[in-house]
Amino acid sequence: MPDVAEIRDYRLVDQHETWTKAGPVVSHLPDNEITTLTERATATVAEPGTLGLWGFATGTWMTATILGGYLPQSYMFSAALIVILFAGVAQFIAGLFAYRRTNALNATAFCCFGAFNATAGAMMLLNATGLISAQNGMHEMLGFLLESFAFIAFVLCAAATSRNVVMVCLLFTLGAGYCLTGVAQFLIAPGATAGLGGIAAAGGACLLASAGLAYYLGMAMIVNSAWRRTLLPVLGEP
Repeated sequence: MPDVAEIRDYRLVDQHETWTKAGPVVSHLPDNEITTLTERATATVAEPGTLGLWGFATGTWMTATILGGYLPQSYMFSAALIVILFAGVAQFIAGLFAYRRTNALNATAFCCFGAFNATAGAMMLLNATGLISAQNGMHEMLGFLLESFAFIAFVLCAAATSRNVVMVCLLFTLGAGYCLTGVAQFLIAPGATAGLGGIAAAGGACLLASAGLAYYLGMAMIVNSAWRRTLLPVLGEP
């Protein structure tokens, strides 16, 4: 009777590329075995999506009120720790678990936006303490950061079209919000004390919409998981 190693070798096929939710897999394993391994990883790790989405939502709507000009820039100091710890670190941890769960889209989004929030929160603290200011490029660097993540959000939005409508809308409004608030940062003259203006306000509104969608999507994931059926629709796969 052949041993396990012989059976395993017998089932190998020519090396080929298989695309999964975790990304491309180049191996000698048959596609059905790769699918089995992917689904086993998904089934053995709890879904981190709600933690990531709620961390993202909390940081996004709080910073939107400042980046959009609804609240004074001086409020950055009070928001910084929440943005760094919950929207930044907690969301980044959720992204790491999403990688283990073979969900490359969620993992990339949570890790990217978690890192963004941690960086933005650190900039808020440095600005509040006077270590960085308008005079040494704080607004320009924040503008570059926002525009970079606008690009990331739009690319993730394109990828999310294969998933569900709520995620697409969330990422599209996020990208628009980052883009507009980034432009507003470039328009602020060094030392200006005037409000951010209509562009920033529009961007802040987009960020608030994105945060609201993230709260809903996180709620749908945890409620549907608890009840083991779809009670709150996401218009696609979760």
